Amino acid sequence: MTDLQRPESPSRSVSMNLDEFLDGYSRLRSGIDGWLRAMAIRIGQGLDVFCQEAERQHHRAELLEAYKRRTSWKKSDIQSLNSLGVSRAALRRMERLSGTGRPVVRPHQPLDVAIVTKVNALLSLKCLVDPDTSPDKRRRAFKLWPWWRHYVEALYRGEHALAKEKGIRSASTEAEMSVGRALGISSATVHSICGEIRSMRRDDQGSANFQAMTLAEYESWMETGKGRWTD
Repeated sequence: MTDLQRPESPSRSVSMNLDEFLDGYSRLRSGIDGWLRAMAIRIGQGLDVFCQEAERQHHRAELLEAYKRRTSWKKSDIQSLNSLGVSRAALRRMERLSGTGRPVVRPHQPLDVAIVTKVNALLSLKCLVDPDTSPDKRRRAFKLWPWWRHYVEALYRGEHALAKEKGIRSASTEAEMSVGRALGISSATVHSICGEIRSMRRDDQGSANFQAMTLAEYESWMETGKGRWTD
């Protein structure tokens, strides 16, 4: 019997079937990998388009907010307006600006930064009002709170009134030093923040008029997470 007539051995048949299986599996895996890569590219491109559109909408909202306040623009707003990339008409208006004082336009802030800022604010709020949060963590969250500077000025007013009641001659200096020690900042920083908030109050009474607070009330808030500011 010749080799051509001799029946194929079982081991050789199994080997051929295994080779065919592995070859088919390799082609299938290669196809799946290619499909996954193509899908990943398409998803990435879609996300990129989505993020670009979200950034454009965010920028438009920033511009709209700035344009609404155009009658109140001052020289101090020029840097923020330039960061926003305003229109030619706005640029012509900027050339005629002559007023001084606190700026009313917020500088451009990328969308991702704005989102992180808002998330941090929400996390800080939770810490400030959650009674299970430790006082130390609540104090750290207090400094991350977007309205922290307003509270600094409110604390100054509360301590200034107390110092005057006690007949302290330099009530302003005493209040600045007391608030600075409690918050871990210098009295000069307290003075600067208070000046900034007073300027805001002159421009818009309702935007910077937090209720006065004493350090005793502040400490109670930090210890318990409760107070008339959180109710």
